[in-house]
Amino acid sequence: MAYAALSSLMHTLQQLLQSKSPLICGSSVQQQHVECAYQSLCALQVFLEDTTKEAKGIETIKVLEKRIRDIVYKAEDRVDSSLRRIITLVDRHKRERACKSFNDELQKVEKEIDSLKNEVMQIEFNKHGRKSAEATTSSSSSRRYTTEHNIVVGMEDDFNIILDRLTDQINELTVIPVVGMGGIGKTTLARKVYDDSAIRYRFDKLACVTISEVYNERQMLLELVSSIIRDRTDENNQKMSNDQLTEIVYRGLKGRRFLIVIDDIWSTEAWDQLQRIFPNDNNKSRILLTTRLNFVADYASPDFPPHGMSFLSLRDSWNLFTQRLFRKHPCPPQLLKIGKHIVQKC
Repeated sequence: MAYAALSSLMHTLQQLLQSKSPLICGSSVQQQHVECAYQSLCALQVFLEDTTKEAKGIETIKVLEKRIRDIVYKAEDRVDSSLRRIITLVDRHKRERACKSFNDELQKVEKEIDSLKNEVMQIEFNKHGRKSAEATTSSSSSRRYTTEHNIVVGMEDDFNIILDRLTDQINELTVIPVVGMGGIGKTTLARKVYDDSAIRYRFDKLACVTISEVYNERQMLLELVSSIIRDRTDENNQKMSNDQLTEIVYRGLKGRRFLIVIDDIWSTEAWDQLQRIFPNDNNKSRILLTTRLNFVADYASPDFPPHGMSFLSLRDSWNLFTQRLFRKHPCPPQLLKIGKHIVQKC
């Protein structure tokens, strides 16, 4: 839930950074605020990935997750509102004032997110009993995030195939399964597609849920409600029965074009429970589903063959390996032999 909020705001900031858009108003100061906010979000995302898995059910973590989600959603709303104002203004002087206002908002967002980052780093410190360099600097946390998630090698064909299937002209609700063994890159591919700007602008509602081997219907419903209906609080959601949550999701999606990513589903029984939640309004809505099991993919989408992922080539594996280790630098000559031996073994 908090993770979805972070991903959404990171996507907005990343678009500003990558496009070098005039919406930044040509100010290096504003660019700096965007970059600092993005780095802190990276650190928060790493914290959520690590800590919530290790400390599931701990009340302190639940409360902090809710705070992160609420603050980040409000920050995104303020950034989006400022950007819309800049876009719609024609008068140069009004636009300049709007740019100054945008700069003020960015400073506030940067401070709020940086404060959250410092709070979670303190939790990390308390948990481990010492500070490590990685846990106390946003730059190292962001490097870890980009290393783990932003390097995508050898998936260009897979990405284009999935993109084509998501954007084809079939009106009815379509399930697109991606199948392959664990660790082969299904989740990475799904995230890359989910974060693509062309995809995000095409759909009215987007949500991503992870199922895993043990299917938890309630947790899945809570994640969907938080992603689809942003103005609801965790406290309100927790009071609802599963049937009530299902109805909220159904109504939130009804009449809207949506993309739902269902990651790592293991059973046909889980799919039977899931599919009843999603309305079919013949408006080109899509469900992207990843699984390790061919029979689950075939069951979920009997009319469309699943997209099967295969291992990377040796060349792509070497490129991925060196990019993760050395980023933009080439592999040092003295490490070439042992490096290639490692890649062949993997």
